[in-house]
Amino acid sequence: MKPVSATSDLRHLVLVGGGHAQIAVLKKFAMDPMPGLRLTLISRDVMTPYSGMLPGYIEGAYQKDEITLDLSHLARHAGARFIHDEISFIDPDRKTVTITGRPPLSYDLLSLNIGASTDLDAIPGAREHAIGIKPISTLLPRLDEVLDPDHDAPHLLLAGGGAAGVETALALHQRLNVDGRRNARITLVHRGKRLAAEYPPAASRIMEKELHAKDIGVRLATSLQRVEHKTAILDDGEKITADLILVITPASPQKWLAETSLARDEHGFLAVNSCLQSVSHPEVFAAGDIATLIKDRRPKAGVFAVRAGPYLFENLRRSLLGQKLKTWTPQRNYLALIGTGGGKAIALRGDVVLPASGPGWKLKEWIDRRFMHRFTVFPETKPFPPPPLAHDLKDESNDPALAEMRCLGCAAKAGWNSLDQGLASAMDHLSQSNPQMITSSPISQDSAVTELDQGTSGNVLVQSVDALTAVVDDPFLLGRIAALHALSDLYASNAKPLTALALLTLPPALARLQQDDITQILAGAMLALAEEETRLIGGHTSESAALQIGFSVTGTRPQHLALPEPKEGDALVLTKPLGTGIIMAAHARGLAGADGTLRNNAISVMSVSNGRAASLLDKHGPLMMTDVTGFGLARHLRSLLDRSEGRALSAECTHASLPVIEGVTDLVRKGALSSLAGMNAKSAPLITLGEASTDLYHDPQTGGGLLAIVPQERVQALMQDAATHGVSFHLIGHIRDDGMAQIRIRN
Repeated sequence: MKPVSATSDLRHLVLVGGGHAQIAVLKKFAMDPMPGLRLTLISRDVMTPYSGMLPGYIEGAYQKDEITLDLSHLARHAGARFIHDEISFIDPDRKTVTITGRPPLSYDLLSLNIGASTDLDAIPGAREHAIGIKPISTLLPRLDEVLDPDHDAPHLLLAGGGAAGVETALALHQRLNVDGRRNARITLVHRGKRLAAEYPPAASRIMEKELHAKDIGVRLATSLQRVEHKTAILDDGEKITADLILVITPASPQKWLAETSLARDEHGFLAVNSCLQSVSHPEVFAAGDIATLIKDRRPKAGVFAVRAGPYLFENLRRSLLGQKLKTWTPQRNYLALIGTGGGKAIALRGDVVLPASGPGWKLKEWIDRRFMHRFTVFPETKPFPPPPLAHDLKDESNDPALAEMRCLGCAAKAGWNSLDQGLASAMDHLSQSNPQMITSSPISQDSAVTELDQGTSGNVLVQSVDALTAVVDDPFLLGRIAALHALSDLYASNAKPLTALALLTLPPALARLQQDDITQILAGAMLALAEEETRLIGGHTSESAALQIGFSVTGTRPQHLALPEPKEGDALVLTKPLGTGIIMAAHARGLAGADGTLRNNAISVMSVSNGRAASLLDKHGPLMMTDVTGFGLARHLRSLLDRSEGRALSAECTHASLPVIEGVTDLVRKGALSSLAGMNAKSAPLITLGEASTDLYHDPQTGGGLLAIVPQERVQALMQDAATHGVSFHLIGHIRDDGMAQIRIRN
């Protein structure tokens, strides 16, 4: 019997949430990967704040990037697929998780570290007129509005006097009144008789003393009964006007958990044993606020999630290997450091409580920064050394085969010159060796037009084919991007899409895991195709080392389509910003600056159809156009100009008008380039009239925009129409009928 390949996926571990325990699991798998394991991380957040440093951020001791973990980089480092979305249901009996709008995703093992949320529904009006401290990712934008120095001196009301509420109130005082000198009023309302009842009474007394010393109002044994617009109504009927009402009450579990068959405690949190394993479903593990150790309960504190991380990893690994699990007994006493603002913190452990001090804050800061360093500093992906046979290939140094790292998406293709010369050589051979045979037509565009039989509707068929390697590791999203990318060829040919055939190349895996990939990819693709009124009518699958998805697409357009010939002064209009190739290449290498936010920006560009833009261009056309994809803006522009045979048209682009995804310019300065950029540059030389960088003009785009030549008399009406319909059009240059066949770049 043939042994199973070590590269085949044999088990699927799905991690849901990027909490403190789960990021430790990812780091451990990065350091000690398991052959045959498919690892997937699903998270609502890409850039997730570390709760331990939130008060420090609020008071201004830290910048946002200092308290933020980049889950996309951590997932990449661990070799995990990353799905940026939120699950809406778990079926532990069928072993599936569901993301709204997608087919269920199967798992062999599931690990949950999704934290908890503030139950705003428990207080009438709070969901509409207040904000909860959890989840932190939704808190920060609202909090930033109040912290804005241009905002008037606000009145803030905090509901909840646990340690988090006290620490937040003191941090707000430091930021607004000490550093900002804004004389803000802060009121803390707490239903208990003493603050932070989870700690010894001595700690409560110190906290209350700190609050009073800073003129922060404290209302004990008082609860928030109702919230109206900028008004809090207390249980005694008193109304307090406040610019911001912040609810910091104990966390509550996600409501959809109650709909699952997973065992829960009396408060709705997942019930787990001392191995962090569900007491009802052994394939499910959980840690952090969402979980309750049934036989050894502890407070919902971040310190326990951090300590649980190594045990969670070890038990996931052992469960996958069929080994005995490891028991975790969390400590009874633990060090707690509670910031009081101004570089001081209260320290306590067990019954020992020390008042706020500078050393306490320095210790807290050291612990927090060390934690962040563990999960934010990753080595840049090491490039493969050049093979010995490359020693004398200096003249081919731009060849992607010699790149330190091959890029994915549209950058994983043959260069323009290789394709052009290869096609020409093949056709020349056939015409000479078999002159009587029917040979293919010369190929100058991605799409091809085929005449139909007489008596049809007066249309011609337009066909194209395109394929992508896995530029994103979310298979549903990959299906969408690949389908829209293929349809773009038809839109660029003034055609209406009708049908598509799929070609899937799947990595080696068990049949059920491959089935899961097929389901997710095709569901994402068919949804995108349906939005464009296109049907998937067939396809083919194969297996290889890398995941790849392609589509052959067919559409129609009028048989006698008269496109205007370009003339002097006509406008060059581009519909999408550039930079997807640079971003994805930089992110794959782990370069500083190519964080999850920037990656998401690129994915957003790739996920938008060119259909709406094509419809508007057709309304003001028909127009001569192309789509900007793997060969980059310059090569596609050159091909567009060459359609006017014998005229040697030039294009003059204004560099400052070039639409660019935010953050890309900084990456270019750092030397981030796609592996195909060098060959693209060779195929479309540019003349720069100034100091503009040409890298963006050669960047291979996946799901790039349409580039159209618009007669100058139609430009104004087109741009106004685009603005009315919310479609992004950018005027990047003009046609020059000078007989020089150049592409010139001006600053």
